[in-house]
Amino acid sequence: MTFDDLLSLEVNCEVVASDTAALVLLEADAGHAASLTLAGALCQAGDAPAALSLTHVPAPARLYFGLPILTAPFPILAHSLMTEHNTQLDQLSLFGWIEDNAILEPRAEMIGLTPLGEQPVLFLRDLDLDRPPQAWLCVGQPARWLRVSGVALLDPTHAGSPLPLVGDEAALAALAFVLPSEASQFLAGLRAAVAGGVALRVALRQRRKTSAPAWMRLCDGWRVLSRAAPFARLDPRCEPERMRRQVAQTFRLSLPRAW
Repeated sequence: MTFDDLLSLEVNCEVVASDTAALVLLEADAGHAASLTLAGALCQAGDAPAALSLTHVPAPARLYFGLPILTAPFPILAHSLMTEHNTQLDQLSLFGWIEDNAILEPRAEMIGLTPLGEQPVLFLRDLDLDRPPQAWLCVGQPARWLRVSGVALLDPTHAGSPLPLVGDEAALAALAFVLPSEASQFLAGLRAAVAGGVALRVALRQRRKTSAPAWMRLCDGWRVLSRAAPFARLDPRCEPERMRRQVAQTFRLSLPRAW
């Protein structure tokens, strides 16, 4: 198994990275004008701490998802999961299955790699499921793993201060940017279900057999990402310096190195 075999989400987004963390900049404009402006402002900030050197990672980016291990400082990055009944799950929807079934099937096996390239034998009981999943970006040669510390939604319909988004609300907001226009009714149905009290993972499960696989992959990926990192709406019409300050106040642009 190699890292290319792991479950991942390709995001057509600009990314700003420190030595340990990555901030994803999401917008609807295919030219990424606002994202590129913000990335430039963040990377050229004159008052940033000397230890916080930011670089721009051009789109697209590939994100990997993992779960923390109880006895290790690094996560297991997901490839698939084998249930106690020998059913293999090999899509990002396996994270929803874990939320629903980890207590019932603690000996389900999580198959994947650590960021060090090791393939340990781990069961769900070996993972710290009280903590959220994690999203990671691999950059550079030699490879350097950066944890995704936030997603900034540059939304022209939003005005004023950054608006934090959490959970299913964050995932739905991002899906409005990334799903194709022909999925508008599908997205409206998801919004109605969540507004009615149905968890997004359940709404997706109900539609999985009748919806386009490409739509479901996007939905599963952004749902997990919304649990792995904080999201916030930003006004892309702000002048770059003000937006830079808002980003610095809203997101952690550096994280402690765990290993």
